Amino acid sequence: MATVSLRVSDDLKKKMDEHDEVNWSAVIRANIEEEIVRLESRSIGHAVATSERLSNQIDKGEIKDENTAETIREWRDERYGSNSD
Repeated sequence: MATVSLRVSDDLKKKMDEHDEVNWSAVIRANIEEEIVRLESRSIGHAVATSERLSNQIDKGEIKDENTAETIREWRDERYGSNSD
């Protein structure tokens, strides 16, 4: 297990010392774990929301075929102009 050190104010340390029944390492460890879970779920939630938003923006009528290379060439031609001139 890795060791993490942190600094707290003298006033906070005195208050912590008044509660020697509390395992402060366990409290801090639990809070770090909760924050990690919150951050990870937010990242996953954001990714899902973005994926759904993008999926809803796709015009299903524009999907012509399954030939990806041909579709990419068409997009490039539309964007940059055809090279066949």
